[in-house]
Formats: sequence, structure tokens, C-alpha cells
Amino acid sequence: MVLVVTRTIGVGVMRVAYALILSVLIFSTVRAEEQSEPQPTAAEEGEQIDLVPYEIGERQRPGEEPRPTAFPPFIYESIPDINSSASDFVAVPDRWRQLYAGKWYDPYNQNVLKADIPIFGDQAHPWFFELAIISDLSTETRRIPVPVGGPSTQNPEATDIFGNGRQFVLAENLITSFSLIQGNTAFKPQDVEFRFTPVFNINYAHAEETGILRVDPTKGNERTDNFVGLLELFADIHLVNITDRYDFISSRIGVQPFISDFRGFVYNTSEPGVRLFGNFDNNKYQFNLAYFRRIDKDTNTGLNTWFEDRFEDVFIGNIYRQDAPVLGHTVQANLIYRQDTAGNHPFDYDNNGFLVRPASIGDERPKNIYSTYLGLTGDGHYGRLNVTEAFYYVTGSESHNQIAQRQTDISAAMAALEASYDIDWVRVRASFFWASGDDDPYDDEANGFDAILDNPNFAGGDISYWQRQGIPFIGGGLVLFTNRNSLLANLRPGKEEGQSNYVNPGLRLYNAGVDFEITPKLKLINNVSYIQFDDVSTLNILRQDGSFDRDLGWDLSSGILYRPFLNNNVQIRAGTAFLLPNKGFENLFGDRTLYQVFTNLILQY
Repeated sequence: MVLVVTRTIGVGVMRVAYALILSVLIFSTVRAEEQSEPQPTAAEEGEQIDLVPYEIGERQRPGEEPRPTAFPPFIYESIPDINSSASDFVAVPDRWRQLYAGKWYDPYNQNVLKADIPIFGDQAHPWFFELAIISDLSTETRRIPVPVGGPSTQNPEATDIFGNGRQFVLAENLITSFSLIQGNTAFKPQDVEFRFTPVFNINYAHAEETGILRVDPTKGNERTDNFVGLLELFADIHLVNITDRYDFISSRIGVQPFISDFRGFVYNTSEPGVRLFGNFDNNKYQFNLAYFRRIDKDTNTGLNTWFEDRFEDVFIGNIYRQDAPVLGHTVQANLIYRQDTAGNHPFDYDNNGFLVRPASIGDERPKNIYSTYLGLTGDGHYGRLNVTEAFYYVTGSESHNQIAQRQTDISAAMAALEASYDIDWVRVRASFFWASGDDDPYDDEANGFDAILDNPNFAGGDISYWQRQGIPFIGGGLVLFTNRNSLLANLRPGKEEGQSNYVNPGLRLYNAGVDFEITPKLKLINNVSYIQFDDVSTLNILRQDGSFDRDLGWDLSSGILYRPFLNNNVQIRAGTAFLLPNKGFENLFGDRTLYQVFTNLILQY
């Protein structure tokens, strides 16, 4: 019993001793911290003092009275005195060169020639240089209908109406683009850009008949040509940011490419002009106001000449609204006015000697054109359904139409619709295109739709025969039934140099296609189109034959796009197409199947 009591008292004493020792240690620590704290200043005691507070980073000078501050002293303890060696620093590269490991010949990494690193200027106003080099090599073998006659065949036994239409064309375009850009463009538009893009072309053509490549049959059936054209030469000047989200207004002055709608149905070319463009409402709206003075194109390349006047003015105003009427779909309204006064100037012949203005059809009299296009187009998707739609109405006047042989009032329309649906790696498509035709070529109304200079990517694009080839109208001089890279059957002597013609048969085209993404590198494109005239009245008058049928025939095409490095630096395109004639085509060109085979190699730096 005594032992138990003694042990209990001992444990209690030890616990008390431990508590006393711990209390002493805590008290000593607190007291030492209180003694190390600075004494209150006069300001803290409530006295009036005439001192200016410290700025951030400023320190008390020797002998100076301390100033009041609302910031804890430790903020300044980490900032060394300006006279101290601790304030010395080593300069580091600017933010562009900090991690730079690229080479000038390597376009896949940071590159001083690809506008990744400024070449001069300061951090606030850097200047960048961008170089682009594109080699575009194409070959094409084709058969088109050509007439037989004394000056157009080398075979004395050729007595048929049509000659040998086989042709071969090789063309190399070397495109070089030089851009000088000011401004940081990661989150806002550039401030200034100057761009110069010349194109160097060499081409070779071989035809089985003479009088096809040149008007003079003594020149033979081969032609080698070269040309240096001008694709771009402009200054792009940023005018103002209208919101803090970088909605902006900019201007562009000089030779510049412009597409009036999503697919290039009416105006798709590069011309000298002035353009005001921008966006607003957080980029929900975009707009363009533009004026272009067209220049002539080189005959054998289609490239811009060096400011040879075309005597044609084009004014364009359009506005885009994103997410209308549903998310993912954009609607565009278009207003285009064109004034073509080539009729006030002498006749014009192309580089091969063919008459292009006025058209060598009808009474071959010159004309002026004043036309206005009203358009409503859209592009985007409704859920998983991809849709492109377009409608244009054109009004105005031709001072003298060569086919109608009188002044005409223009009233014509065009409509296009394409829908596609993706099923895993397969895309199925269906398209319809309509251009109105003229039902009475001799009245004072011109009801056949024609564009200014179209280059549409629609219903198979340049893979299809009908759209890629220029088919001549037999017995119409150089007048083409349909122009190269165009859908329209407009009876026009070349869309680059010739004038629009609104007395034509028009067109209806029904298309179905399927695209296969065979691998991420390889795409297979397939199309079948059924083609009809909209109205054959114009053909009946021109040929003095009332038996023309509306059905032109079937266009079957297939092509591949191969990108071996999963980018656009190397592209290989190839395709083939056949035009199988129906009665409407046979009336004009016979029953022979027409074909094309092309290859295209694009190398881009």
C-alpha cells in the first residue's frame, strides 16, 4: 500500500516538473522575439511627421529618417541596394530566341525566314520576314473535240468533221513570296505587312492538229512558252482595334487575291485594288469593302500581266455572320457591281493570235457591260451534315450582245447546293448546280447566267472533266463552249481575257461523290455527274438546227491526294476523268468519249 502511494506521488511530481520546464522555455522564446521587434516610430505613436512614403523597391538612404509605409519590411529586405553588386544582372535573349534551336533551312522548327523570329525592331515593335517558295509541277494528257479543215490538220486523208483531239501539256510554276511584317500577331492582327509574290512559269504544249495552239498553222503543233507573272504586290495596314477583344479594321492596297464567296462562283482572282476589311461583335461578323481594276492575264499561263489594263472595274461589298442560323454555320450576303468598258477600246488579240475582245461569234461587234450581282451564300454544318449553299441574281445591261445583235437587259440567276456526311473515314456527297439559260436569243432580255471570273471548287472541282477542260464551240472562232476551271456553258472567248456573255444555254449539273480517307496520308476522291443544258434555244439559233437535245452526258472522275509527311509541304495529286456523251453533246461534238489524265506535284517551303 505504501509502495503504491509513493509511486503515484513520484509520477505526479515528475509531470509537474516537466510542465514548469516547458513553460519557462516558451516564455523565454516569446520574450526574445518581442525584444527583437523594432520600436514604434513617431508615426505609430500618432505624432505628425513630414515624410514621403517609400515607393515599392525604394530603400532608406543613409542618414535619412525612416518613412511610413503600408507594406511589411520583409518586402524590401529581398531587394538589394542599387549600388550593391547583388543588383547586377546578366542580359538574356528576347522571348523569341530564348528557346531558339532552329535553322534557316528547316521549316519545321523556329526559323528566321518563316516569321518566327524578328529580324529587327524592339520588343514592342518587332519586324518579321517571311519567305515562301512553292514549286507546282503539273502534266496533263487530254482529248478535246477539234474541227478538221485545211489549216487545222496535217493529215491529208482526214475528211471527218472532227480531227485528232489528243493534247499534252506540261507546266511548272515557281511561286516565291516575300513578306515583311510588323507586330506581334499571336493575339492580335499584324500592324503592317508588305508582300511581293512573283510567279515564274515555263510551259510546253503539244497538239495533234495545227491551228490549235496558234492561229497561224505554219507555227506547227508544238509550243514552248515562259512568263513571269505577278500574283501579289500589296501593303496591308492595320487601322484600328475597335474593341478590347481585337475586333479590328484593316486596309490592303495593291495586287491581291480575293474570293467573293465560299466556293468562288462569281469572282475568284488576283487584281490590283483597294480593300477595307475587318470584324466586330467578338468576330461574329466579318466584312469586306473592295474596289478592283482588273488587268489582263497572260494567254498561256493565266497569270497576271504587269499592269496591262483590262478596262474593267469591280466593286464588292459583303458581310459574314457566323453561327447563323445554327452554331457552326456561316451566312454571307454579297453585292458586286461590275463595269466593263472594253468596247470603247480597240479589238484585242491574245498572245496566240486569236481574237478575244469582242467575241468572234454572231456579228462580232464590241460591247460594254454594266452588271450587278446580288448573292446569298452559306457554308458550315447542321449537326453532322456539312452544307454549302449559294444563290445569285444578276441584273444590268449589255450595250450590244453579239448573239442577240442588240442591246440587252440582263436578268439571270444561279443556284448551288452541296451536302455531305461523314461516316468514320468515308464522306458521301451530293451536289446540284443550276445556271439559267436564255430562252429567246433575239429578244432584248439576256437570261443566261455568267460570272465575272469564276474558279469554283464544287462538284469534283478540277478533277472532273467538265470543270477542268475548256471545250471549244465548233464554228465559233476561239469562243469556248465552257471555259477551263469553270462550270458555266457561257460561249465566252476565255474568261481571263474575254467578256461575259449573258445569252447562253445555261446548265444543270447533278453530282454524287464519295471520298475515302484511306490513311491519314492518302485520300481518294470519286465523282459522277450528270450534265444538262438549261435551255437549248441559243444553240438552235447558232447552229441553225432545231434538233438539239438537252442531255449533255455523264462525267466520271477519280483522283488521289497523297501527303507523305502529313502536311502540305509535299503533296502529290493525280486524277483521271471521262466524259461520256449523250444526244445533246453528240449534236455538237460527236459521240467520241473525251478523257483527261493529270498529275500534280507540289513542294512547299
